[in-house]
Amino acid sequence: MLVGREVEQRAVERLLAGARLGQSRVLVVSGDPGIGKTTLLRRAEQQAEGLRLITVRGVEAEREVAFGGLHQLCTPLLDLLEELPGPQTDALAVALALRRGGVPQRFAVGAALLGLLTRAADDAPVLALVDDAHLLDTPSAQAIAFAARRLVSDPVGVLVAMRPDPASPLVDLPYLTLGPLTLEETGTLLEGLRAPGTSGVAVGRTGAGLTRFHEATGGNPLAVVELADEADRLAAAPPGTVLPLTGTLLAAYSRRVRALDADVQGVLLLAATDSHDVAVLRRACAAQGLDAASLADAERAGLVELDRGRLEFRHPLVRAAVLGAADPPARRAAHTALAAAIEAGPEARGEGRLGRRAWHLAEAAVGPDPDAAGLLVDAARDSGRRGAYGVAAAQWQRAAALTEETDSRSQWLLHAGEQAWLAGGTTDATALVRGALDLARTPPVKAVAMARLGAIEGRCGSLATARDLQLGAARLVESSDPGAATLMLAEAVETCLYLCDTTSGLAAAERLLALRAAGVDPGSQRVADLAAGVALVLGGQAGRGSELVRRGMSHDAACADTDQWQFRWSLVGPLFLREGSTAVRAAMTAAVQRVRESASVGMLPFLLLLIARDQAGSDRWADAEATYTEAVRLARESGHLTDLALALGGLAWLEARRGHDEAARRHAEEGGRLAQVHDAHLASVWAAWALADRAMAAGQIAEATAAYTAVGDLLDGLGVTDPDLSPAPELVECHRLQGDGERAPALADTFLGSAEAKGQPWALARAHRAKALTVDGEQAEEQFAAALACHDRSPDDYESARTRLVLGAWLRRSRRRVDARRPLRAALSTFERLGAAPWADRAAAELEATGDTAVRHGEGATAALTPQERQIAGLLAAGSTTRQAAVALFLSPKTVEYHLRHVYLKLGISSREELRAAMRD
Repeated sequence: MLVGREVEQRAVERLLAGARLGQSRVLVVSGDPGIGKTTLLRRAEQQAEGLRLITVRGVEAEREVAFGGLHQLCTPLLDLLEELPGPQTDALAVALALRRGGVPQRFAVGAALLGLLTRAADDAPVLALVDDAHLLDTPSAQAIAFAARRLVSDPVGVLVAMRPDPASPLVDLPYLTLGPLTLEETGTLLEGLRAPGTSGVAVGRTGAGLTRFHEATGGNPLAVVELADEADRLAAAPPGTVLPLTGTLLAAYSRRVRALDADVQGVLLLAATDSHDVAVLRRACAAQGLDAASLADAERAGLVELDRGRLEFRHPLVRAAVLGAADPPARRAAHTALAAAIEAGPEARGEGRLGRRAWHLAEAAVGPDPDAAGLLVDAARDSGRRGAYGVAAAQWQRAAALTEETDSRSQWLLHAGEQAWLAGGTTDATALVRGALDLARTPPVKAVAMARLGAIEGRCGSLATARDLQLGAARLVESSDPGAATLMLAEAVETCLYLCDTTSGLAAAERLLALRAAGVDPGSQRVADLAAGVALVLGGQAGRGSELVRRGMSHDAACADTDQWQFRWSLVGPLFLREGSTAVRAAMTAAVQRVRESASVGMLPFLLLLIARDQAGSDRWADAEATYTEAVRLARESGHLTDLALALGGLAWLEARRGHDEAARRHAEEGGRLAQVHDAHLASVWAAWALADRAMAAGQIAEATAAYTAVGDLLDGLGVTDPDLSPAPELVECHRLQGDGERAPALADTFLGSAEAKGQPWALARAHRAKALTVDGEQAEEQFAAALACHDRSPDDYESARTRLVLGAWLRRSRRRVDARRPLRAALSTFERLGAAPWADRAAAELEATGDTAVRHGEGATAALTPQERQIAGLLAAGSTTRQAAVALFLSPKTVEYHLRHVYLKLGISSREELRAAMRD
């Protein structure tokens, strides 16, 4: 009986209607125990005519069973599995233990679930009902949340019921909190409970008695139903009395349990311990001399429901009452019997069975138990291989708790921390790895634990702490394992880059070079060269650093391609050189392809922001915006807040130059806040640059001058002297625009010296442009020529257009209007192609001031595409199939097709050939 809930019922009806009409809907209904969540789901089930219904229920005993919830959801659809793109088929099949294979990535499993749901919806609209979602295993909840967020225009509805749980991956979905019944609704429900021909509950539908009953039950529907027989007693309670609802209901259920026969209580205890598999339950009952058929007595008592071979407790509090009525030895005996029953059954090591048996043995253990610990280790390894990292973490942690030997306990806790980190549980991962570090006895074990803790801190915690841990870890093994120490020091250099800590970075670089000279493997040599080069460039030794980066890039990259952590160095090398040479651009292209094909999800946010940074430094601004947006989304979903700060800072910088004023401000402010919390000083620099470029693009020169000065002060305070980060050329231009000729010459000379010391074309081009603004006549013309020659060796079209704009303005002011037109036309064309609207406007104004007519073309039709549409269009135009694009972007093929239809409409095209032409243009 469903009383009230009009708002909630309308929300569910909209969800069902949307599924029928091909408009995906998702809704999470949250509320306290007994508030009516399951009743709402059952009402939806009754209204699901014409929909393919899939039901899932979280079970306490399966919270440590890898992908137990996902298995329930996917089992009815497995006949469609082979129709998914190959990598998604493999990821889901491995996750569900249908086949063996490489570790499936979390987002790949979620994308496969999305593909399976949308493919099933081709045949009939789908309604997925997930009850007690707070009891789902973590990887299943993550996969459901991932897929639900990406449903677009498919005939799919997802309705989830769960208790409030701020840590659940599902809380970010559309959310509805189910509150208590009103006084009137409570009276209506009580009236409906009255048996025909009887006087029923005496408190009535109004009056003081009903008010006190409503207060006592808190308007909880389950309490109203279960305590209806005690309504008169509760109505007589003093005004304002509020009973502890859980305790009251638990006591009511406990009385019913104790009224049953002892054998029935024994069967109920086994069912309460694990009711997942009725066959296992029957074997366990037989082993204890009990008759499983006696559950019918518990059903008549209103404690359980038996339907088509399934057993469900009326409410989780019934289960708690059964467990509470049994003493600890009886509960342990039940776990032991169930573990034996699972082992005795067919396919004892099949899907979920290994994890369930390990869980039962662990629950039955008293003190250290090598057998239970060993089984947990096997289960944890199996869960990790299937990508169920959250489950694996819990299993490793249990194994450590049941292990007496200290070194093994340390190892198990370290593994638990690593798996918790991969599952996105930053707090748990930190605590577990710290526990492993506290137990570690030998330097190598301590070093690994410190390095892992440093990696976690570097992504989500304090970068300063991460640096100290990584440097300390390397120090512990420099003499015994120089290869491992090299990789640890390289990670420390990366952290110092985020921190803008040039002093520590330079010290790490010297240690890296010393280890390299002492002799390490080729892969470690490559990493040492690249990391040391980066540290030296950032620390002001650009000439030496650039040569080391070149040497690192000259190594055979194949020696590092199998190591996820080394992918970033293939990107960092070309990015730091900022050169347009064929070799450097080819190296970056190859590195990007490797990342897209092979990088794990945990590595993607940072790798993507490096790719976006390169795209923003070339002529691919629309691609850069799309890649930054993807990096932001994945960093949020992964909980990698340091990466999020950097991605937001980079995105804001690009948006500022494109004239996306409000978005640039919002992203810069969020990135700046995160940067302060996590010591991500490089992100602070990028965000500050974004605010300065935002003012410059808007023509607010005084504000821009102050903002660029703030960037310079920030860099000075951090001790960063790399000219690539310096705003000196922009400040020179600001001073000249304001008529301040005193400070500009010295600033330009100093920056030119710094750029010449670095010797890279990007810095030299900006330096010659700044110098040209401080001299006259032939000297200025020579400096502009030198700047343009350097631009020809750099892929950065924006900076090249900025120089041409400044040159054209200088020529016009020198009364050489005809000469000014050519660079101004080139600048206008480039700014429009990039989508730098404010700069295009400025170039057009300068061109018209020469007496010429500015012919405006804009960015073209592709400017109307969203970042995701741009990504999809780019992949398909480059030759990817729909399925390949779906795999690359963690989408379903149907979602790709949905976005592609929008691309075709916006571009006014109808074929892939036209798409290739449009994207090329």
